[in-house]
Amino acid sequence: MRARYSFAQFFIQARSFLEPRRLVVATSLALALAPVHAADSVPDDWATFSRFLSILQGVMQTAAKDDGRESQKAVEEILAGKNAEANELAKELFAEVPDAEREKMISIGRSLLVIGQKQAVLDAQTARETQAIQARKDLAGMGLVYHDRSQFLDAVRRGDLIAVRLFLMGRGVDPKTKDIWGTNALDLAKRNGDPELIALIESAGAK
Repeated sequence: MRARYSFAQFFIQARSFLEPRRLVVATSLALALAPVHAADSVPDDWATFSRFLSILQGVMQTAAKDDGRESQKAVEEILAGKNAEANELAKELFAEVPDAEREKMISIGRSLLVIGQKQAVLDAQTARETQAIQARKDLAGMGLVYHDRSQFLDAVRRGDLIAVRLFLMGRGVDPKTKDIWGTNALDLAKRNGDPELIALIESAGAK
């Protein structure tokens, strides 16, 4: 017995398995490529449906491996008509969809992608702010002041990786700050010889 299943139903159920910031990727792709089916319709062309899922699977696998930029880029290329495989598939899927409705669907997909990108930026900003607040609290609990550059440099000198990380996360000190002798944090880390400490300070922009 063939399942009485529509593309729309598939993505509604898939939503619960997707992390929110990734959801826009799948939703945009679905709206851009999936044909309109009635709730009780049955996709007759399972080969076409399988190809559609393969494209979506590739995008989602990319999303699972990176921070989302590559997956969003892939979706943008599809929506912009730069993916040859997706273009060919879209012709089959949209064979009976009027031009006006097809353009509306693609427009909705593009809009959702933009909304998702904006939300991702806001989420990242909020996460950084929350992280900074917690780091400042943790430093205070250690008897340290998050914006005290002398304490920061002292932590680097003694190789206190935890304290250094908290100072950087707290965003109260410049990772390029120098002591009274003109020695910066990276120089001190190199003298310490701890590769993890060096990498941490370098990643904070102290090169």
